[in-house]
Amino acid sequence: MKYFTENKNDLEGYMDNLRTLNKVLDIDTLNFLLNTSFHDSRVSEITLVNNYNPEVPDESQESIVSISSTAKHWDNNIYQLLWSDVTIYSIDFDISRNKLFESQKILFNSGLDEWSHDELTLLDNGRLRHEIFLFSQTTIIIECKKFSIKQID
Repeated sequence: MKYFTENKNDLEGYMDNLRTLNKVLDIDTLNFLLNTSFHDSRVSEITLVNNYNPEVPDESQESIVSISSTAKHWDNNIYQLLWSDVTIYSIDFDISRNKLFESQKILFNSGLDEWSHDELTLLDNGRLRHEIFLFSQTTIIIECKKFSIKQID
């Protein structure tokens, strides 16, 4: 993370960073990121799709891997997040880290838990890097060519 660490909370710098993504994000996704966040939203689903078909030769330089996620926003709206042409995907989930502070009891019924903060940046190679941190201390890292957010009715 570049803008949000234990020692740094550079919201103004991050907002400037987001504005530079206007050439790679659709207008709805950019507006969502500039005007709200997924903080306190609940991730209910993460789906990794590998569209490999050995019978169909593909000479493109794009990855066939995509990831989608569904999140229930704190205002009860449901959103679908979609990362396409994914080249890096990592999720560090360990339920034993998600503990009630006072008793250190593991919160099994909390699952992945709620969204704490995230950072979407453009890499030097023109790809996007999305780092997502959940309150359960789960870390999700995705590098992709395209990212979008759509509200589900």
